[in-house]
Amino acid sequence: MPDPSPQTASRTPRKISWDVLRVVAVLAVILGHVTHQGALLHPELTGYPFRVTAQFGAAILLVISAFFVCASLRKGEPGRWLWNRVARLVPAYLAAVIVTYVVARYATIRFSGLPFPPGLTGFLFGVPEGLPTDPSPWYVPGWADLLANLGMVQEWGWRYELFYYLDGAYWTLPVQLMAFTAAALLWPRRWRTHRLTVGLVWALILVPLFLRFVVFDPVSSPRYVETLFYGLGLHRVHVFAIGIAIWLWSKRRLAQWHLALFLIAAWAAQDLQVFPFHQSLPNDPERWPSAVGFAIMLLLVCLAARGPDWRFPGLARIAPAVTWLAGISYGLYLVHQELGYILARALLNVGVPGWLRLPIVLAAAVMGGWAITAGVERPIHRRLTARRRGRSEEPEKPQVKDSDPVSVGGAS
Repeated sequence: MPDPSPQTASRTPRKISWDVLRVVAVLAVILGHVTHQGALLHPELTGYPFRVTAQFGAAILLVISAFFVCASLRKGEPGRWLWNRVARLVPAYLAAVIVTYVVARYATIRFSGLPFPPGLTGFLFGVPEGLPTDPSPWYVPGWADLLANLGMVQEWGWRYELFYYLDGAYWTLPVQLMAFTAAALLWPRRWRTHRLTVGLVWALILVPLFLRFVVFDPVSSPRYVETLFYGLGLHRVHVFAIGIAIWLWSKRRLAQWHLALFLIAAWAAQDLQVFPFHQSLPNDPERWPSAVGFAIMLLLVCLAARGPDWRFPGLARIAPAVTWLAGISYGLYLVHQELGYILARALLNVGVPGWLRLPIVLAAAVMGGWAITAGVERPIHRRLTARRRGRSEEPEKPQVKDSDPVSVGGAS
């Protein structure tokens, strides 16, 4: 999940390489959801000219997020830094949840061929009566789903069928907030020596693997174990670890051979955590594209972190568009998936073919991402941080300019 766009002042020149990586990653997420995941959830949403099965975009956005956590946290006061992240992430997320819920209530009742419950309260929270008349009915979200998504506790109840994700992409936000909180708490500690930091980074990769594949069997793990594991984000902490390792390497605090070991370990952890059952599914169409894409993107992150800014032929011409898309990448991440499925189904119902449906859904996602960025994320972030700065005796220190979901996702 990408982080929101930068709003703080900075004397650090913006590097187009980071914007390119963010845009590639968020586009991989969107195309994968629209062309592949959508058909898995709603079998009628097919007919696109191609399918993107690779799953690496959200993970790379979280890697970039972790890198810039290190770059920005060391320049400011941890409490103020954490508030800055919360003020960027949470308001836009809450707005996206409410919009998605209202739109999903209307669309899923219509798609399923159900009658609308009477009254505004009935429309928002009532249970439609009767049986679906559509052969492909959609799940109609209710008040429990709304509250769970607003509270970011979806992962703690959906395995028990208590409530569900309004949008599958929302899993990244609580993971990011937990990671940001941990970073703010651990960063100023005096015991945080370089050796202990490197040891902690290794632990973030190896301990979750040990718990999931040695202590417990992923095939037969009890539901409460899976709930704890996913609810605490242990299946994704390796992406934060490799982001930290790349930052250490970029500052000449980690040897190249040591970074190579980290890259291999993080790549293996990504493959195991995302595809824990691939031994029984050797021809899984998602696994190898995901593994190759993640490896290539990790290497490109390393090049952006330590090498010169990219100056490819023609890149300067598209740099304004790339920078603009990177700036709205968090908003894009928030609104593209479930609302994209709904739009795709509505277009399918009026006979729009897949080759035309795809660019329409992509354009709508960009427009929605811009709207929530310009209308919610940026103005509320400015207001919340201005009030906090007004109560502070010292002006806020400049932050590194970083599109800071990604993030994380994922995107921050």
